[in-house]
Amino acid sequence: MPCGVGERGVVSHAVEQSGSDAGRDPAAAATSAAGAVAAPARPAGPRFFTGSFDHSVDPKHRLVLPSPFRSRLADGAYLGPLDGFLGLWPEDGFEAVLARWSDGRDLGMVSDEAYDAFMAATFWVQPDAQGRIIVHKDLRSFAEIDGPVMVVGARERIAVWARDRWDQRQGTIPEGPHSALRQAARDLKL
Repeated sequence: MPCGVGERGVVSHAVEQSGSDAGRDPAAAATSAAGAVAAPARPAGPRFFTGSFDHSVDPKHRLVLPSPFRSRLADGAYLGPLDGFLGLWPEDGFEAVLARWSDGRDLGMVSDEAYDAFMAATFWVQPDAQGRIIVHKDLRSFAEIDGPVMVVGARERIAVWARDRWDQRQGTIPEGPHSALRQAARDLKL
């Protein structure tokens, strides 16, 4: 009820917000409060994960998360296996991942066994006060992570690569990653 004419004159939105009940209809106030819809909270930090960071898994199997990613992962995250590397999804984004897996099962693209294996190998992780997460032994074995890693922003998720695997992947790009980036920027007219 932004503006209205009452017994005492024009009632504006600013007057209603002031806390004074003069000229207000209590039933209308209750109705407008009950009909209010709270806007969903935007996750803290950047909207997308971008950038690449040299890190390592320490002898206690902890990975220090890059500082730009920490605020988005403060409420916890899911760490799971992907195509030779690990995916790390924020708590608020993992439901979309599960929906894609379910869609893949429904379309016959993914077997029930693959879905079950993904769920069994995915772990919820909670960063500690220093921004470290524990990398489960099965995930370390799967991604051959022992020591140096590359933590790479990949839009809605983070990719955690064993450093040598990342280097091998970059080495497969004809003429190198810098040349590929320049060509892609030209092709996309960016």
